Amino acid sequence: MNCTQCKKETDERYIIDAKGTNYCSEDCMDQYIEKNDLSYDPHPYEDRYLILRRAYVDLLNRWEETLDNVKTNLEREVDDLLEEIDELIDDQADFIHAEGDDGPYAWEIYHYTLKLRELQKRIFVWRPSRKMLYWVSGSDANYGSLDENQKGIYDKVCTDLYLSGYEEFIHYVIEHHQHPYHWGLSYVFDNPDMVTEAYEILKPFCENHGVDISIVESYKCEAHCGDILEVDADMHINGWFYCYSCKESGDHGIFTLQELEAEFRFYEEHEEERQVVIYERRDWCETFKRKIIRSCINFGLEVPSWAEKR
Repeated sequence: MNCTQCKKETDERYIIDAKGTNYCSEDCMDQYIEKNDLSYDPHPYEDRYLILRRAYVDLLNRWEETLDNVKTNLEREVDDLLEEIDELIDDQADFIHAEGDDGPYAWEIYHYTLKLRELQKRIFVWRPSRKMLYWVSGSDANYGSLDENQKGIYDKVCTDLYLSGYEEFIHYVIEHHQHPYHWGLSYVFDNPDMVTEAYEILKPFCENHGVDISIVESYKCEAHCGDILEVDADMHINGWFYCYSCKESGDHGIFTLQELEAEFRFYEEHEEERQVVIYERRDWCETFKRKIIRSCINFGLEVPSWAEKR
Protein backbone atom coordinates (compact mmCIF):
# COMPACT_ATOMS: atom_id res chain seq x y z
CA MET A 1 0.00 0.00 0.00
CA ASN A 2 1.08 3.57 -0.68
CA CYS A 3 0.35 6.64 1.41
CA THR A 4 -2.45 8.74 -0.10
CA GLN A 5 -0.64 11.94 0.87
CA CYS A 6 3.09 11.40 0.23
CA LYS A 7 2.85 8.32 -2.07
CA LYS A 8 5.52 6.46 -0.09
CA GLU A 9 5.05 2.79 0.65
CA THR A 10 3.44 2.29 4.06
CA ASP A 11 4.73 -0.04 6.75
CA GLU A 12 3.21 -1.59 9.88
CA ARG A 13 2.71 1.88 11.36
CA TYR A 14 0.15 2.96 8.74
CA ILE A 15 -3.15 4.59 9.70
CA ILE A 16 -6.57 4.87 8.03
CA ASP A 17 -9.36 7.42 8.12
CA ALA A 18 -13.09 6.71 8.50
CA LYS A 19 -13.39 5.76 4.81
CA GLY A 20 -10.50 3.32 4.97
CA THR A 21 -8.00 5.55 3.11
CA ASN A 22 -4.38 4.61 3.89
CA TYR A 23 -1.65 6.94 5.15
CA CYS A 24 1.88 6.23 6.31
CA SER A 25 1.50 8.33 9.47
CA GLU A 26 -0.84 10.54 11.45
CA ASP A 27 0.97 13.62 10.11
CA CYS A 28 0.28 12.63 6.50
CA MET A 29 -3.36 11.91 7.30
CA ASP A 30 -3.78 15.31 9.00
CA GLN A 31 -2.09 17.08 6.06
CA TYR A 32 -4.30 15.35 3.51
CA ILE A 33 -7.52 16.05 5.41
CA GLU A 34 -6.56 19.71 5.89
CA LYS A 35 -5.40 20.16 2.30
CA ASN A 36 -8.64 18.72 0.92
CA ASP A 37 -10.88 20.32 3.56
CA LEU A 38 -12.34 16.95 4.54
CA SER A 39 -14.47 16.23 7.56
CA TYR A 40 -15.98 13.03 8.92
CA ASP A 41 -18.85 12.39 11.28
CA PRO A 42 -17.85 10.85 14.61
CA HIS A 43 -17.50 7.09 14.32
CA PRO A 44 -18.31 4.76 17.23
CA TYR A 45 -15.17 2.65 16.62
CA GLU A 46 -12.69 5.42 15.91
CA ASP A 47 -11.35 5.83 19.44
CA ARG A 48 -11.10 2.05 19.90
CA TYR A 49 -9.20 1.78 16.63
CA LEU A 50 -6.80 4.64 17.43
CA ILE A 51 -6.06 3.35 20.94
CA LEU A 52 -5.36 -0.17 19.68
CA ARG A 53 -3.21 1.09 16.79
CA ARG A 54 -1.11 3.25 19.14
CA ALA A 55 -0.70 0.36 21.56
CA TYR A 56 0.45 -1.90 18.72
CA VAL A 57 2.89 0.68 17.33
CA ASP A 58 4.21 1.37 20.84
CA LEU A 59 4.85 -2.34 21.42
CA LEU A 60 6.45 -2.64 18.00
CA ASN A 61 8.80 0.24 18.77
CA ARG A 62 9.82 -0.75 22.29
CA TRP A 63 9.64 -4.48 22.91
CA GLU A 64 13.12 -5.41 21.70
CA GLU A 65 14.86 -2.46 23.34
CA THR A 66 12.93 -3.13 26.55
CA LEU A 67 14.16 -6.72 26.67
CA ASP A 68 17.72 -5.80 25.68
CA ASN A 69 17.89 -3.44 28.69
CA VAL A 70 16.57 -5.87 31.31
CA LYS A 71 19.19 -6.59 33.98
CA THR A 72 17.53 -9.47 35.85
CA ASN A 73 14.49 -11.73 35.51
CA LEU A 74 14.41 -11.55 31.74
CA GLU A 75 11.97 -14.42 31.35
CA ARG A 76 9.45 -12.63 33.59
CA GLU A 77 9.75 -9.45 31.50
CA VAL A 78 8.88 -11.52 28.42
CA ASP A 79 5.91 -12.99 30.32
CA ASP A 80 4.70 -9.49 31.18
CA LEU A 81 4.86 -8.36 27.55
CA LEU A 82 2.95 -11.47 26.45
CA GLU A 83 0.33 -10.79 29.12
CA GLU A 84 0.04 -7.15 28.02
CA ILE A 85 -0.70 -8.35 24.48
CA ASP A 86 -3.26 -10.87 25.73
CA GLU A 87 -5.13 -8.11 27.55
CA LEU A 88 -5.19 -5.94 24.42
CA ILE A 89 -6.56 -8.80 22.34
CA ASP A 90 -9.13 -9.89 24.93
CA ASP A 91 -10.59 -6.37 24.95
CA GLN A 92 -11.53 -6.80 21.27
CA ALA A 93 -13.61 -9.97 21.67
CA ASP A 94 -16.64 -8.59 19.77
CA PHE A 95 -14.55 -7.61 16.76
CA ILE A 96 -12.80 -10.99 16.76
CA HIS A 97 -16.11 -12.84 16.89
CA ALA A 98 -17.45 -10.81 13.95
CA GLU A 99 -14.09 -11.00 12.13
CA GLY A 100 -14.15 -7.22 11.62
CA ASP A 101 -17.34 -7.28 9.56
CA ASP A 102 -18.56 -3.77 10.36
CA GLY A 103 -16.67 -1.19 8.31
CA PRO A 104 -13.03 -0.10 7.90
CA TYR A 105 -12.32 0.56 11.59
CA ALA A 106 -13.80 -2.78 12.68
CA TRP A 107 -11.77 -4.55 9.99
CA GLU A 108 -8.58 -2.87 11.16
CA ILE A 109 -9.28 -3.64 14.82
CA TYR A 110 -9.77 -7.30 13.97
CA HIS A 111 -6.57 -7.38 11.93
CA TYR A 112 -4.61 -5.68 14.72
CA THR A 113 -5.56 -8.58 16.99
CA LEU A 114 -4.02 -10.94 14.40
CA LYS A 115 -0.91 -8.76 14.17
CA LEU A 116 -0.65 -8.73 17.94
CA ARG A 117 -0.75 -12.52 17.98
CA GLU A 118 2.10 -12.59 15.45
CA LEU A 119 4.05 -10.07 17.53
CA GLN A 120 3.43 -12.23 20.59
CA LYS A 121 4.98 -15.20 18.77
CA ARG A 122 8.03 -13.10 17.84
CA ILE A 123 8.49 -12.01 21.44
CA PHE A 124 8.02 -15.54 22.73
CA VAL A 125 10.77 -17.01 20.54
CA TRP A 126 13.15 -14.07 21.13
CA ARG A 127 16.32 -14.90 22.98
CA PRO A 128 18.97 -12.44 24.18
CA SER A 129 22.23 -11.86 22.45
CA ARG A 130 24.15 -12.68 25.59
CA LYS A 131 27.13 -10.60 26.59
CA MET A 132 30.04 -12.76 27.59
CA LEU A 133 31.38 -11.97 31.04
CA TYR A 134 34.87 -12.76 32.29
CA TRP A 135 35.16 -14.04 35.82
CA VAL A 136 38.62 -13.80 37.40
CA SER A 137 38.63 -16.50 40.02
CA GLY A 138 41.22 -17.37 42.63
CA SER A 139 39.38 -20.21 44.34
CA ASP A 140 42.03 -20.59 47.05
CA ALA A 141 41.70 -16.97 48.14
CA ASN A 142 38.13 -16.74 49.38
CA TYR A 143 37.37 -14.18 52.02
CA GLY A 144 36.68 -15.78 55.39
CA SER A 145 37.78 -19.27 54.37
CA LEU A 146 37.26 -21.89 57.09
CA ASP A 147 40.26 -23.86 55.86
CA GLU A 148 43.06 -23.10 58.36
CA ASN A 149 45.69 -23.45 55.63
CA GLN A 150 43.95 -20.90 53.42
CA LYS A 151 42.70 -18.55 56.12
CA GLY A 152 43.89 -15.03 55.57
CA ILE A 153 45.40 -15.61 52.10
CA TYR A 154 42.99 -13.13 50.52
CA ASP A 155 44.10 -10.47 53.02
CA LYS A 156 47.74 -11.28 52.30
CA VAL A 157 47.25 -10.92 48.54
CA CYS A 158 45.50 -7.58 49.03
CA THR A 159 48.20 -6.38 51.42
CA ASP A 160 50.91 -7.18 48.88
CA LEU A 161 48.95 -5.28 46.22
CA TYR A 162 48.73 -2.24 48.52
CA LEU A 163 52.43 -2.33 49.36
CA SER A 164 53.34 -2.61 45.66
CA GLY A 165 51.40 0.52 44.69
CA TYR A 166 48.15 -1.12 43.54
CA GLU A 167 45.94 0.37 46.26
CA GLU A 168 43.77 2.26 43.74
CA PHE A 169 43.47 -0.81 41.54
CA ILE A 170 42.30 -3.18 44.29
CA HIS A 171 39.81 -0.61 45.62
CA TYR A 172 38.41 -0.16 42.12
CA VAL A 173 37.92 -3.85 41.31
CA ILE A 174 36.36 -4.56 44.71
CA GLU A 175 33.93 -1.64 44.35
CA HIS A 176 33.00 -2.16 40.69
CA HIS A 177 33.76 -5.77 39.75
CA GLN A 178 33.24 -7.96 42.80
CA HIS A 179 31.28 -11.10 41.95
CA PRO A 180 27.74 -10.69 43.40
CA TYR A 181 27.83 -14.05 45.21
CA HIS A 182 31.52 -14.78 45.76
CA TRP A 183 33.69 -12.68 48.04
CA GLY A 184 37.42 -12.75 48.02
CA LEU A 185 39.48 -12.91 44.87
CA SER A 186 36.49 -13.20 42.56
CA TYR A 187 35.91 -10.37 40.07
CA VAL A 188 33.72 -10.08 36.99
CA PHE A 189 34.44 -7.96 33.91
CA ASP A 190 32.57 -7.41 30.66
CA ASN A 191 35.58 -6.20 28.69
CA PRO A 192 38.25 -8.69 27.50
CA ASP A 193 41.03 -6.08 27.53
CA MET A 194 40.17 -5.00 31.07
CA VAL A 195 40.04 -8.57 32.37
CA THR A 196 43.41 -9.34 30.77
CA GLU A 197 44.95 -6.31 32.45
CA ALA A 198 43.49 -7.25 35.84
CA TYR A 199 44.61 -10.86 35.45
CA GLU A 200 48.18 -9.84 34.64
CA ILE A 201 48.33 -7.58 37.70
CA LEU A 202 46.87 -10.18 40.05
CA LYS A 203 48.69 -13.26 38.78
CA PRO A 204 52.17 -12.77 40.34
CA PHE A 205 50.72 -11.80 43.73
CA CYS A 206 48.48 -14.87 43.71
CA GLU A 207 51.32 -17.16 42.65
CA ASN A 208 53.41 -15.88 45.57
CA HIS A 209 50.78 -17.33 47.92
CA GLY A 210 50.10 -20.53 45.97
CA VAL A 211 46.76 -19.32 44.61
CA ASP A 212 45.68 -20.61 41.19
CA ILE A 213 44.02 -17.79 39.28
CA SER A 214 42.01 -18.22 36.10
CA ILE A 215 39.66 -16.39 33.73
CA VAL A 216 36.31 -18.15 33.41
CA GLU A 217 33.93 -17.27 30.57
CA SER A 218 30.57 -16.69 32.22
CA TYR A 219 26.97 -15.55 31.80
CA LYS A 220 24.54 -13.89 34.15
CA CYS A 221 21.58 -15.99 35.30
CA GLU A 222 18.50 -14.76 33.44
CA ALA A 223 16.17 -15.35 36.37
CA HIS A 224 15.75 -13.00 39.32
CA CYS A 225 18.91 -13.87 41.28
CA GLY A 226 21.54 -12.23 39.03
CA ASP A 227 24.16 -14.89 39.81
CA ILE A 228 27.11 -15.16 37.42
CA LEU A 229 28.47 -18.57 36.58
CA GLU A 230 30.55 -20.50 34.10
CA VAL A 231 29.14 -21.01 30.61
CA ASP A 232 27.70 -24.51 30.49
CA ALA A 233 25.30 -25.93 27.92
CA ASP A 234 23.55 -27.90 30.68
CA MET A 235 22.44 -24.64 32.33
CA HIS A 236 20.00 -23.73 29.54
CA ILE A 237 16.24 -24.27 29.72
CA ASN A 238 14.26 -23.57 26.56
CA GLY A 239 17.02 -21.24 25.36
CA TRP A 240 17.43 -19.31 28.63
CA PHE A 241 20.51 -19.45 30.86
CA TYR A 242 20.01 -20.21 34.55
CA CYS A 243 22.09 -20.81 37.63
CA TYR A 244 21.85 -24.22 39.34
CA SER A 245 19.33 -23.03 41.92
CA CYS A 246 16.96 -21.39 39.43
CA LYS A 247 17.22 -24.33 37.04
CA GLU A 248 16.31 -26.82 39.76
CA SER A 249 13.43 -24.67 41.10
CA GLY A 250 11.05 -25.87 38.39
CA ASP A 251 9.68 -22.33 37.94
CA HIS A 252 11.32 -21.60 34.60
CA GLY A 253 11.09 -22.73 31.01
CA ILE A 254 8.13 -24.75 29.77
CA PHE A 255 6.47 -28.10 30.41
CA THR A 256 6.79 -30.87 27.86
CA LEU A 257 3.54 -31.59 26.04
CA GLN A 258 3.06 -34.73 28.13
CA GLU A 259 3.67 -32.82 31.38
CA LEU A 260 1.28 -30.07 30.29
CA GLU A 261 -1.48 -32.54 29.45
CA ALA A 262 -0.96 -34.20 32.85
CA GLU A 263 -1.36 -30.81 34.59
CA PHE A 264 -4.55 -30.19 32.60
CA ARG A 265 -6.02 -33.54 33.68
CA PHE A 266 -5.05 -33.08 37.31
CA TYR A 267 -6.63 -29.65 37.72
CA GLU A 268 -9.73 -30.62 35.75
CA GLU A 269 -10.27 -33.52 38.15
CA HIS A 270 -9.39 -31.83 41.47
CA GLU A 271 -11.65 -28.91 42.31
CA GLU A 272 -10.01 -27.93 45.61
CA GLU A 273 -6.51 -27.77 44.12
CA ARG A 274 -7.88 -25.87 41.13
CA GLN A 275 -9.32 -23.19 43.41
CA VAL A 276 -5.93 -22.82 45.10
CA VAL A 277 -4.35 -22.03 41.73
CA ILE A 278 -7.19 -19.80 40.49
CA TYR A 279 -7.02 -17.55 43.56
CA GLU A 280 -3.24 -17.93 44.01
CA ARG A 281 -3.51 -19.09 47.60
CA ARG A 282 0.06 -20.41 47.67
CA ASP A 283 3.34 -18.66 46.93
CA TRP A 284 4.09 -20.97 43.99
CA CYS A 285 0.82 -20.31 42.14
CA GLU A 286 1.91 -17.23 40.20
CA THR A 287 5.07 -18.80 38.79
CA PHE A 288 3.18 -22.03 38.06
CA LYS A 289 0.57 -20.09 36.07
CA ARG A 290 3.28 -18.32 34.13
CA LYS A 291 4.85 -21.66 33.21
CA ILE A 292 1.46 -23.04 32.11
CA ILE A 293 0.85 -19.96 29.94
CA ARG A 294 4.32 -20.14 28.34
CA SER A 295 3.80 -23.82 27.63
CA CYS A 296 0.39 -23.22 26.05
CA ILE A 297 1.83 -20.51 23.80
CA ASN A 298 4.68 -22.83 22.83
CA PHE A 299 2.33 -25.65 21.80
CA GLY A 300 -0.40 -23.42 20.37
CA LEU A 301 -2.95 -24.48 23.00
CA GLU A 302 -5.63 -22.42 24.68
CA VAL A 303 -4.77 -21.38 28.23
CA PRO A 304 -7.22 -23.05 30.65
CA SER A 305 -9.37 -20.63 32.62
CA TRP A 306 -7.86 -21.74 35.94
CA ALA A 307 -4.38 -20.67 34.77
CA GLU A 308 -5.32 -17.20 33.57
CA LYS A 309 -3.74 -14.28 35.43
CA ARG A 310 -6.00 -12.57 37.96
